[in-house]
Amino acid sequence: MAEKIVATVNGEPIPQEAVDFELQRLIHFYQQQGLPEQQIRQQLQVLQARALDQAIGTKLLINEAKRLNIPVTDAELDAQFETYIGQFGGDRDKLVKAIEAQGMTVEAFKQELRQGAMISKLIDQVCGEIPPPTEEEIAKHYADHSEEYETQPRVLAQHILIKPEQETAEAKAAAKAKLAAIRERIVKGESTFADEAKAHSDCPSGKSNGGSLGWFGRGMMVKPFEEVAFTIALNTVSEILETQFGYHIIVKTGEEPGHKPALEEIHDQVRDFLLHAKRGQAVSDHVATLRRQADVQIG
Repeated sequence: MAEKIVATVNGEPIPQEAVDFELQRLIHFYQQQGLPEQQIRQQLQVLQARALDQAIGTKLLINEAKRLNIPVTDAELDAQFETYIGQFGGDRDKLVKAIEAQGMTVEAFKQELRQGAMISKLIDQVCGEIPPPTEEEIAKHYADHSEEYETQPRVLAQHILIKPEQETAEAKAAAKAKLAAIRERIVKGESTFADEAKAHSDCPSGKSNGGSLGWFGRGMMVKPFEEVAFTIALNTVSEILETQFGYHIIVKTGEEPGHKPALEEIHDQVRDFLLHAKRGQAVSDHVATLRRQADVQIG
């Protein structure tokens, strides 16, 4: 089957595969920022358009780097390849198998590394004259955005869920009785919370993580569950509570209060953010200039 071409830049094709790659990078970025999966799906059309723009921008930067004949030495390329080998525990064969599993040869992979290095050097040239943020800019940004650096209270908890087999009074009573027996064994020290979760919990977290839900803040769980998780004492097994999912017991194993850091605490973080933003804007402006000078056809 012929490769689907979604755009051309000066007659050179951009395949759908390149856009899909950029889309996955965007999705991964927003997942790392904690954006819920449902919200990402709702924005998928916007992200797809952005991914196409980024694929076009990458092509423009590659072509510009080639036009400027930006050099990447074999030693630099080998060093980059070695870092990838390191990610596979130093096993070159494992890396080669992973590359081939993507339908690529090692030489094609190295060619992509070379192009990436050329783009990085081009970006360094574009951003070479950008001055670091001034103390006044850092202070103003903090004053305008201090709430964005404030951390909210969060807790670390495990839970056990028992779901009634039916929506009848008898089934609910049986589920609650089963959970009460589990709770009693834990409280008496006859078994651990994690072991009971693995053996009996109807939540996937039980089987895989001993009931651990990891760290979470307010608004991430249903209200009755959240209230208990935030109010019970550390390392105390809660009483049985009911939610729309069934019956739960919770143990809170960690908690952190909210914190509004002073500028002195996050000075370098703010500085680095502003510098990154300046560099990003400079690259965007450069790509926009290249795009105006190029023949870009979409579709």
